[in-house]
Amino acid sequence: MTAPITPLPDGTTLVHIGPYKTGTTAMQGALWEAREALATHGVAYPGELAHEMNAAMAVALGRVDPGKDIDAFRERWYAMVAALQADRPRIGVLSSEVYCEATDDGARTVLDVLGPQTHVVITVRPIVRLLGSQWQQYGQNVPVPSYGEWLRAILDQAEDPDGGTVTPSFWQRHRHDRLVERWVGLVGGDRVSVIVVDDRDHRGLPAAFESLLGLPDGLLRPPADKTNRSLTFAEATLMQELVDRTARAPWTSADHGRFIRFGAARGLQAAPPDPAAERLLTPGWAIDRALEVGAGMAERIAASGARVIGDLGLLSDRALAPAEGENAPVTAIDPGAAAALAVGIISKLTGVHPRPEHRDLAGPVEQAVWSRHRAVAEHWDTERDQDGARRTAARELARRARRRLGER
Repeated sequence: MTAPITPLPDGTTLVHIGPYKTGTTAMQGALWEAREALATHGVAYPGELAHEMNAAMAVALGRVDPGKDIDAFRERWYAMVAALQADRPRIGVLSSEVYCEATDDGARTVLDVLGPQTHVVITVRPIVRLLGSQWQQYGQNVPVPSYGEWLRAILDQAEDPDGGTVTPSFWQRHRHDRLVERWVGLVGGDRVSVIVVDDRDHRGLPAAFESLLGLPDGLLRPPADKTNRSLTFAEATLMQELVDRTARAPWTSADHGRFIRFGAARGLQAAPPDPAAERLLTPGWAIDRALEVGAGMAERIAASGARVIGDLGLLSDRALAPAEGENAPVTAIDPGAAAALAVGIISKLTGVHPRPEHRDLAGPVEQAVWSRHRAVAEHWDTERDQDGARRTAARELARRARRRLGER
C-alpha cells in the first residue's frame, strides 16, 4: 500500500462487513484487545464480545444461531448503537462478517439506524486462497461433498452465483465484486472502502485500519488465534464424518451448534496439528479457474466507484495460489485428532448444568444430557442426605452408649 490513506472524517461510524475468511476475526480481536487505547484516540468499539455475531445476525439476517433468543440479541445490537450515539466518539466501529449476507431489509435497517455518516469497509482476498478454508468451514457445519466434487460444483456456478444448490452461500459471500457493487448502490462509492488483503504482509490489514481510523502505527495487533487454524486433510475428513453422522435425528441444529460446531470443531482446532500430516491440496484446474474468476472480479471492483486500498492484481496472482495437487484417501484415524475432537465435545457436556429445568431452547441431545446430569445430581443429593442421617444415628448411638457406661 504505497498511496497514503486518508482518514475517515470525525463522526463516522465504520462498519466492517467482512466477508468471511478475509481477516475479520483478526481485526475483531485486534480492536477488542485495544479498546482502552482506542478510547484515548476517540475511537469506540462497543459490545460485550470481540465479535457480536448473534447481535449482528438478529438485525441483518432476522435470525440467530439455534438455541439463542433473537429478541435479546436484537436488543443488544440496538444497545451497542445507543452507546455509540450517547458517547459520541470521534469514530465508532462495528465489525461482523454477518453483514455481508444482510437481507435487503436488514441492510436498510443497519444503515438507517447508524445514519448518513456510516462508512462501509469490505476486505477481499483472492478466491483461490479461500476455497480450501471455506470447504473446511462448511464441513464443520453441514454435510458437504468431497473437496474435488465441491470445487467442481462451486466453480461451475461462479457466473450464476444465485443458482447454486451446493453451499449456496459461498458466492453470496465471495463474489466480492457483486458485494462491493451492492453496498456502493446502497450508500455511494464515496462511502465504501475496499481493502485488498495480502497474506504475505501481516501488518497490511491492521495498518489500513489504523490509517482509516487515524490511529498511531502499530496500535492494532491481531492476537494469535489458535482456535481458527486450518485443519489437515485427515482432520477435515474426520470432522466431516462426525458431521455426517450428527446431521439427522435426534440431533437438531441447536445440539449440532453446541456439541459439534462449538465443541468438537473447536477442540480439534485448539490442538496442535500433526506436523507430518498432509495439508489440503487443490487441483490445478481449480486453481486456474479461481484465478480467472478473481481477474474478472478485480475489473468490476475497479469500476465500482469504491475506494480501493491495495493491489487488485492480487486477486488473480498465481504466486498466492495454495499447494497444488490431490490428496490421497485417508485410511487411518490420528489418535491425537480423535482425542482433541472428544475433548471439545466433553467441554460442552460439562457445561450442561443440572439446573431445575433444561434451557427452553435446548435440543433433544442437550435435554438428554441434562436429564442424566440431573439424575446424577439427585443421586448424589440422596446419598449425601442418607450419609448425613447415618452419621447422625451413629452419633446418637455413641451418646447413649457413653451414658450407659457412665451409669455403671
